Amino acid sequence: MIHDMSIGPPRIVTIAAWAIWTTLVAFSSGCIPLVVGAAGGAAGAAYVMGKSTEELSYDVPVVHRAALTAMKELGLTLSEDRADTLSVHMESEFADREHVWIDLESMRESRTRVTILVGRTGDEVRSRKILDTIKQYLPPASGGSRPVAEKGPVDLLASLFPPTKR
Repeated sequence: MIHDMSIGPPRIVTIAAWAIWTTLVAFSSGCIPLVVGAAGGAAGAAYVMGKSTEELSYDVPVVHRAALTAMKELGLTLSEDRADTLSVHMESEFADREHVWIDLESMRESRTRVTILVGRTGDEVRSRKILDTIKQYLPPASGGSRPVAEKGPVDLLASLFPPTKR
């Protein structure tokens, strides 16, 4: 009795079709770009899936006070403001009825993740304006500088290899 252990053409076609389908699904779902983006480093600001996110070197209550001041300056009245020592959820609305969600979350001691979403699908310009205004109202850190975010990969390289004069 002889058994044919080879993979025939129909099985190869089926495996190839599944491989192509899986690759297409992964790339069209946004998972691969998200993983690639995460591999690039978690430092600095990011705008992913309509949300503007940044880690700041301050405790949640300090960032919350800065966010309240920023919202007043931007003329945004809060419809919701829930806070504790580890997290904050704020909601507001622009004059054109675009909804604003701001979430603050404690990451570790003196580190807060700020996440801002404007509208259902996101508005990067408005999100960044809100984030920049919040950072403007953060108190200066000791040493005279304001460490609002960790340096990204480009800044890290520049600090490790300062430019030389030629």
